[in-house]
Amino acid sequence: MNEPQFSSISDRLPPQNIEAEEAILGGILLDPEAISRVAELLQPESFALKSHQIIYRATLTLHFQGKPTDLMTVTTWLADQKLLEQVGGQLKLTQLVDRTVSAVNIDQYGLLILDKKIRRSLITGGHTIIELAYDTSQDLETVLDKAEQQIFNISQVRPQQDLVSIGETLIDTFQEIEDRNEGISLPGIPCGFYDLDAMTGGFQRSDLIIIAGRPSMGKCLSFDSTIVLSDGSVVTIEDIYNRQKAQILTLENNWKFKITEPSDFIDDGIKPVFRVTTKLGRFVESTLTHPFLTIQGWKQLAELKLGQKIAVPRKVDVFGSEKISECQAKILGYLIGDGGLTDSNAVLTNNDCRIQQDFINAVKDFDTNLKVRIDNSHGTRADSLNVTKNQQLVIDNRQSFAKTLRQTVQIKGISGSEIAQDLGVSPSAVSHWMNGKSAPNSEFFKQLCDLLDIDTTVLAPDGAETIQINNRNSLVIWLEKLGLWGKNSHQKTIPEIIFRLERSQIALFLNRLFATDGWATVLASSQSQIGYTSVSEELARQVQHLLLRFGIIATLKKRSVKYKETRRTAWQLDITDALSLKTFISEIGIFSKEEALLKIENALMNKRYQTNRDLIPIEIWQEIATVKGDESWQNLAKRAGIPGYSNIHVGKRQPSRERLWTLATALDNLPLQQLATSEIYWDEIVSIEFMGEKQVYDLTIPETHNFVANDICVHNTSFAVGLGHNIAKGQKLPIAIFSLEMSKGQLVQRLLSSEAKIESNRIRSGRISQSEWEPLTMAISSLAELPIFIDDTPNITVTEMRSKARRLQAENGGVLGLVLIDYLQLMEGGSDNRVQELSRITRSLKGLARELSVPVIALSQLSRSVESRTNKRPMLSDLRESGCLTGDSLITLADTGLQVPIKELIGKSGFPVWALNEKIMKLEIAIVSNAFSTGIKPVFTLTTRLGRKIRATANHKFLTIQGWKRLDELSFKQHICLPDNSDVYWDEIVSIIPDGEEEVFDLTVPNLHNFVANNIIVHNSIEQDADLVMMIYRDDYYNPDTPDRGITEIIMAKHRNGPTGTIKLLFDPQFTKFRNLANPRSS
Repeated sequence: MNEPQFSSISDRLPPQNIEAEEAILGGILLDPEAISRVAELLQPESFALKSHQIIYRATLTLHFQGKPTDLMTVTTWLADQKLLEQVGGQLKLTQLVDRTVSAVNIDQYGLLILDKKIRRSLITGGHTIIELAYDTSQDLETVLDKAEQQIFNISQVRPQQDLVSIGETLIDTFQEIEDRNEGISLPGIPCGFYDLDAMTGGFQRSDLIIIAGRPSMGKCLSFDSTIVLSDGSVVTIEDIYNRQKAQILTLENNWKFKITEPSDFIDDGIKPVFRVTTKLGRFVESTLTHPFLTIQGWKQLAELKLGQKIAVPRKVDVFGSEKISECQAKILGYLIGDGGLTDSNAVLTNNDCRIQQDFINAVKDFDTNLKVRIDNSHGTRADSLNVTKNQQLVIDNRQSFAKTLRQTVQIKGISGSEIAQDLGVSPSAVSHWMNGKSAPNSEFFKQLCDLLDIDTTVLAPDGAETIQINNRNSLVIWLEKLGLWGKNSHQKTIPEIIFRLERSQIALFLNRLFATDGWATVLASSQSQIGYTSVSEELARQVQHLLLRFGIIATLKKRSVKYKETRRTAWQLDITDALSLKTFISEIGIFSKEEALLKIENALMNKRYQTNRDLIPIEIWQEIATVKGDESWQNLAKRAGIPGYSNIHVGKRQPSRERLWTLATALDNLPLQQLATSEIYWDEIVSIEFMGEKQVYDLTIPETHNFVANDICVHNTSFAVGLGHNIAKGQKLPIAIFSLEMSKGQLVQRLLSSEAKIESNRIRSGRISQSEWEPLTMAISSLAELPIFIDDTPNITVTEMRSKARRLQAENGGVLGLVLIDYLQLMEGGSDNRVQELSRITRSLKGLARELSVPVIALSQLSRSVESRTNKRPMLSDLRESGCLTGDSLITLADTGLQVPIKELIGKSGFPVWALNEKIMKLEIAIVSNAFSTGIKPVFTLTTRLGRKIRATANHKFLTIQGWKRLDELSFKQHICLPDNSDVYWDEIVSIIPDGEEEVFDLTVPNLHNFVANNIIVHNSIEQDADLVMMIYRDDYYNPDTPDRGITEIIMAKHRNGPTGTIKLLFDPQFTKFRNLANPRSS
């Protein structure tokens, strides 16, 4: 080892205690047993003098060999090694013995020497830090990390980095084997799951452990589930997944909705889905494990039954900012309701004189070139209002066009025959144009204007359509752009623009829509009702949603109605709730039915508000009982001012929102008050139907973990957190959790829920029953004692993580039990190539594990390629970020030029292939470090314009002009990179087709990370740095009828120092908790 250079730092002698060094060496020579008292404390480098280092190393060597360390033995050993003269000869050793009285204080002398050694190390480290500070070629983050590491290395007991004799290691190894044989300890840190501990021997210090699984396990919605965006748009969850960006509604703990942004977008493949339909007629399709919000918290669909109530929004207060003209809003309302859109012209069928005149005025405002012709059937059927072109106006416009054309031709000095020749039409056609007998179609009109070098508005100020009799009119063209034209009454829907309109314009549209197929009435029973009927289910659901934006609750029902001589299905919307009726009348209204609305308004004024629908689920009485404590119900009701307080039907009737508010106010309880004034309507489940298998997606919502789909509230990792909890609790070791997905508060709530066995949503909302306060208090007390430390810095880097972990370890006396990262894909990197960046991150995490001598667990998400296989159990290859190739893929060897099938290279390494250097876009020779099979997977055949083909998995990456892209992200006409001698060629994709399932393979090419296969440049696999890789699998996620319901398999896919296999745990989704299946095995 090189001697530290102190001269450049100070002229003073470095810290040292020569007398103590001599006393220790003399003591060892006097008493051969003394060395065992300092062997673990001191290294040879702890001594300041070189001669003392040599003598101490000699005594250590003899001690490890089981030989005495007396004067004669040490002298002989040094002489044999030709080191005696370097230490000062036998005289030096004799002087050490003569100056030492005894070895009784050797322990204290050892501490004195260690103190001086650390001070010398500090000086050396300081010198290194000074040099680092002057080195401006390195970025500041790197300099700070190296400087911190210098100080950290001095104070921490770290894995030995120098060459160590096997003798030293064998002594420690023997002691460990003896302890394990006697059942005193496991090789590593026990995690509390018995079968897992038996397989791993506990988590080994310095190991990197990756726990992987599919995100959002089972919590998925059908691809066509609709979601409202902040601008009022209504899109499907599949649209949001494709955009990878959205602002949507989420329910907060105060029972109010707010706008949020998903943090992740998940394609979960094809899954069995079930349709949940409510009494209001709303429905959503989800997997069986998707949670819905009940008054008792979030519950999976599998736990729900008919008659139970789930939370749905009572108001979606989202409006857009876009505008259309008032006449456009009216026309759309009328034509979507009573319009015919399949003929040559738009037709409104209606007998109401006011509606007819209003429609005529709207059409006139829309386009003065249009006119409305009323076809009166003299009472045999309803009147038809046909929107056509104004023929006389067209004739007048055509004469004006002809006059301007003649003048322009004369000015330009061009003849009619020349125009005919240039345009490729007959001279008679041009003559008719110039005389006003006919007009060119739109194509020839534009060519004519180009030929005459004039703007189109010169010949036709209001457009070419105004001079053409047979062309479609402007209303038809507009309706076609909106996607309405050509749809019959069963196919009609509300165009997208309506959903993005401001509040007043949506109200105007609904006003005219209800004027067609809507009604308002007061029944003989004095029940007031406003309704709307359509034979288009989608249209009726869209109207129900638009009403919800105003806070109007409407029930959708399927009806059978008479039509001519038959019956057909219709969809009826009923509004009966008094508050909703008042809102409708004040904000929307119905044109031409004002008198009917006035009757409803008068009826509501003389009637006390009551509801038998908008009620709080009966289970709420339990929570009220908890809050009131020992006070009697009668006294509480009397104090709240409730008439008939002697019997308020506790536990027998569902309380109204008003009743709950009254009681909550008397109790001064904020959570109950918030529930009473919530934006939630508790809707009853009326059916749960299996709908087959469909493509499903999910969203990850930060903090609240829920969103609104199909106007229903729906919900969106825990094994690793359980491991950390068990280690902190069972071993009393500090645990560092770096939570990149959840906040500290959310993670603590999850731990509390698991510990207290209380559903996490009820903990968040504060709705705790009387019987649950004791376990909650005990859980808080228990967790508070655990040495669990949480950091929720988003996008943290490995450097920042290492710094915080070092500090935590130092603050806990050099002890740290576990570092847990949730999750790997959210860690910050500095590379465009995410595959290589994740590889660098895992290597850095492995380095962190070794540096701190602590297990590091990183959670990782598996890609959706798992879902495409018949056997959904994850494999080690699923963790790799790159895909795989079929066995017949030909790999070009760089040394011989031969093309060898990849399956024939399995198990080989060190052979050269061609790879692309992306910095200079040239091919270079690269060495393969690994060739392996990744199992049987679905494959696709990709074909290029040049006829090159390759068969690969969906996640295999190809180089495009925009960078590396997965096969399932590519499309026709995109270009991928091919080798062309030493350069590259960009070839067009002509087809990508599914090609069955078969065994697939991959190569690992360090540094360049790509290779040439089938004369196409493809990405390679990244080496896995983890010591253990565990995969999480739940069979009931894919197979609802499995006998292993509630069982989670932990698949040990990789175990560098032990067996692989599968263990099973119980999973309790309500508390997100894993449990052992059996008691610990006896030794």
